[in-house]
Amino acid sequence: MTKYRNYTPKQVSDMPEQQRKSVMPMAYIFAAQKGLAVDSELLFSMQLNLLMYPGIHDYKSAVRAFQADLGDPPTGVLTVYQIHQLEYRSGLQNLADVSFPYSFSSSKTDDYGTVEGTVTILDDRIAWPINHNKIKCFKSENTCEVQQVMLVLPDEKSWAQQYQVMIDSTAYYNVTRWANDTIDAEYPSKPDSCRTVSLSLNFKTKEFFFITKNAGGKCEFLGQKIDMLAKPRISQVVEGKKIFDKEFEKIKKMAYGFLASDFRKKVDQAIALSSKK
Repeated sequence: MTKYRNYTPKQVSDMPEQQRKSVMPMAYIFAAQKGLAVDSELLFSMQLNLLMYPGIHDYKSAVRAFQADLGDPPTGVLTVYQIHQLEYRSGLQNLADVSFPYSFSSSKTDDYGTVEGTVTILDDRIAWPINHNKIKCFKSENTCEVQQVMLVLPDEKSWAQQYQVMIDSTAYYNVTRWANDTIDAEYPSKPDSCRTVSLSLNFKTKEFFFITKNAGGKCEFLGQKIDMLAKPRISQVVEGKKIFDKEFEKIKKMAYGFLASDFRKKVDQAIALSSKK
């Protein structure tokens, strides 16, 4: 990405096709295509306007101001990296909070137990912090079912700045202990597994955990070695509202930081003045 970031769309287009396909990042190829489109200036003007640059009113000045905010020379001609950044930053402005289940509940009878909530890893960051899990345990079947749905947050590598919902396949755990207030279960792992995962559900204290440990098997994923856990990784099922609010606030803060620096300066000054009054 660094090697070709200063290429203009025309320079990318002028490269031999085979060379372009073999060395040029796809994000830059798409950026070049947009930069060479007939309506590119109108598209980029609208995106610059979203970032509070005068894209429609004074396109060249808006481009130069955007380039300066990126820390690049204000040439007035967008490079493929700058087009990619413009797409990313303007797309982020359209993201808003979305409704996602964050409820936390549990119940247990002699034959059935259920837990519902958000899974978070203690002392670590989970890959998809906005998630919702349902755990259903059946004594007669000696099984616990775990269903998980996640909201995937976009980042700079995403093809589009939008949320995606991902649903995991249902996982089945074997119940190892069923008591008045607790249920323990274990995921059936193979002898050469890298990890073992168990469930520890306490309906009296309302504490529900996934516990991941080393299994002693070969730890590789897609040919890459996975480090052994220094200690058991403990995930807890909790109420998710604060977690969700924190993630959405990060997106809002990032989106604001991508607005034109002159605009942000005026907003910050207005806020400071209002606070004094």
